[in-house]
Amino acid sequence: MPTFWKKSLVCLVCGTTFEAVRVFTDAIRIKDRDSDLKPTYEGVNYLLFQPITCPNCFYTTFEEDFGKPVKPEVLEKLKKLTAKLKNAVKIDLSENRTLKDGISIYTIMTAVYMLMEKPLKTAEAYLKLAWLYREFGSEEEEKKALKSALNFFLESYTKEALSDEQQAMVLFYLGEINRRLGNKKDAIKWFSQLIKTYGGSNSLYVKLARTQWQEVASEK
Repeated sequence: MPTFWKKSLVCLVCGTTFEAVRVFTDAIRIKDRDSDLKPTYEGVNYLLFQPITCPNCFYTTFEEDFGKPVKPEVLEKLKKLTAKLKNAVKIDLSENRTLKDGISIYTIMTAVYMLMEKPLKTAEAYLKLAWLYREFGSEEEEKKALKSALNFFLESYTKEALSDEQQAMVLFYLGEINRRLGNKKDAIKWFSQLIKTYGGSNSLYVKLARTQWQEVASEK
């Protein structure tokens, strides 16, 4: 069974028509997950293929956002960003992309979502960038990315209109990232808030938060 397929897209920033490498759903096999839900894949590393990147200007977003229109002033900012990237970046966007390529892709995506003023998407991009650094074995860079993710999750929680599922996710990551960074009191605070607000739901985030809360609370 084939692993990859090609999707035809048009870049809203530079107008280039191109084919993006996508992964068939049946080829995505999760072997394990870390406590922050980072997946370990069997076979192809799907993390590397979640974003869409224009091969001409390197405009990058998650797939669901790639064709969405943006405000004219945001488009101008994106054009300035991609103009700087065009001759400065080399990324393999084929099926053979590496962790280094993925790190470059997600780094660009964090800048794109910041320009779009989308805190939740920026936080998710930084979180997955941290996951790639974890796979790469770069602990310091992982911590930097996690700190940035934490800041944007907090901004999202305080400023964005979130659905219940999104809010549960944000509260979980506010707790989990603080736990990973050694901020015990803040971790307990956010896990407790999640359990208090959504304790009656069947959310996976609540289940995980209960486990993590007990672990943090039992630490000396």
